[in-house]
Amino acid sequence: MAGLPRRALAVLVVLVVVSSGCLTLDPTIAADTGGSAVFESVSVDEPWASEHVRANATLASTPTAGDVTTITIIGADGREYDTVSVASGQSVVALWIPTNKNTTLVASNSVNSTTLDSLNVSTGGDRIP
Repeated sequence: MAGLPRRALAVLVVLVVVSSGCLTLDPTIAADTGGSAVFESVSVDEPWASEHVRANATLASTPTAGDVTTITIIGADGREYDTVSVASGQSVVALWIPTNKNTTLVASNSVNSTTLDSLNVSTGGDRIP
């Protein structure tokens, strides 16, 4: 595969995803960040998704947001889907959120084991069976 041009490789990846039956075009993400002390916004980062949506969480310019060291994605079933480390001063955090599901983002400080904020998020889009 080392000799394949990038475009051919991209087409191959899309074909594999389509054939697996798990493709979502124009993924969307909804989150009410109005009352959040940590999250300023959450936005989709790619035009298609498979099992998860790549999203960017922009952290607010607040002292609470400055204390965040991890963001944990919790599925609707209450299980941990993923945990992402947040570096000191980092304002945008890349997340992988399950596609076409409701989840909760939990911002915490792992140094003193405190939950700083949580945010309900739902993802959607045009699912191709």
